[in-house]
Amino acid sequence: MKLKQLYDFVISYGIKNDPRGEKEVKEQLKRQKEKYEKLSEKEKKYFDTDKLTNPYNDTRILFGDPDTEIKSVLVGIDMEMPEVLLAQMLNLQGKKIDLVLSHHPEGKGYKDFYEVMGMQADI
Repeated sequence: MKLKQLYDFVISYGIKNDPRGEKEVKEQLKRQKEKYEKLSEKEKKYFDTDKLTNPYNDTRILFGDPDTEIKSVLVGIDMEMPEVLLAQMLNLQGKKIDLVLSHHPEGKGYKDFYEVMGMQADI
């Protein structure tokens, strides 16, 4: 499975099982699209276009080619620098790790975390 396929599957599974209901989630995506369409071309350059198809601000691909074939994954709750280094060391030893997957967000997945917590509080 390619990284983009895994990402798309996770998002679609989340939408189908979202406690707010699929209809509400799709309404949220529609509002994001309307917001995006009102932006100037300059503002659109800085807009997180994942928000047009992904309603979960804490779920993002932080690094890597979306076309990478994924066969092995290092998964954890908090995957930070030591765990990424572990994956690199395992790769150097011939134990191929194609993806580091974290439950808790980092980077651009973390920047809007307050919105996710607000959504969870509403549930």
